[in-house]
Amino acid sequence: MMANILVNKNASLLEVILNRPDDGNALSLELIEELNNILENYQNDLEIKLVTIRGQGDKFFIAGGDIKELNTVRSESDIDEMIKLGRRTLDTIRYYPVPVIALINGYALGGGAELAMACDYRLAIEKASIGFVHSTLNITTAWGGIIDLIYSLGHTKALFTLIEGKTIKAKEAQKLGLIDSVFDDIDSAYLSIESIKKTFETCNADIIRSNKAIINESKRLFHQNLETVETVEFKKTWSSKEHWDALEALLSELPS
Repeated sequence: MMANILVNKNASLLEVILNRPDDGNALSLELIEELNNILENYQNDLEIKLVTIRGQGDKFFIAGGDIKELNTVRSESDIDEMIKLGRRTLDTIRYYPVPVIALINGYALGGGAELAMACDYRLAIEKASIGFVHSTLNITTAWGGIIDLIYSLGHTKALFTLIEGKTIKAKEAQKLGLIDSVFDDIDSAYLSIESIKKTFETCNADIIRSNKAIINESKRLFHQNLETVETVEFKKTWSSKEHWDALEALLSELPS
């Protein structure tokens, strides 16, 4: 059985690869929990100064949540568990003790876009795209995505990004502020990561973690004020007839 996640530790760099290419590296509940456990297992490793997350293959970073699985999340307890699990994992990324880079090597959609925004830095190859496509399914974000957008882009850009629900090409997303750097290809992106790694290796580990702790607290305080309302609005939209109609229409388009 193929592992959901591959992990490579190269001195100060921890590389995490989501390994469900046949399913667009979609976020199943099992993968979400496994990702959280892996990151927690390494967070006290003082040799690590930088983490990267990418999707396996060249088409998808993360296609979003696992639609077929999420179609079964209907009871209030199941919805609460899905929110809790996703939020816990993205909070682990958000408040990780060292910087986390999202290497967006393809489509980053829905929950995949939320995960990318939870990272500290987003690199993308030119053919990649990012999309907060939640509105096309008549739902809001569940795992802090809207809060990260407000924190990074401001209220106006965050609002229009979410309402439009567009999939945005890497260079346009860079102009908007969703992506920090765009590269011609994956090899060029890895050269940049290697350069960042070498820079970090010259810095004391305690300094990296101390600076990150301050930034984490800033983000944590910002999120705490908005988490409850995000959860309330998500549960309301997730349970709506409009959402389930949109999800069933999407499922009907998928190969059986």
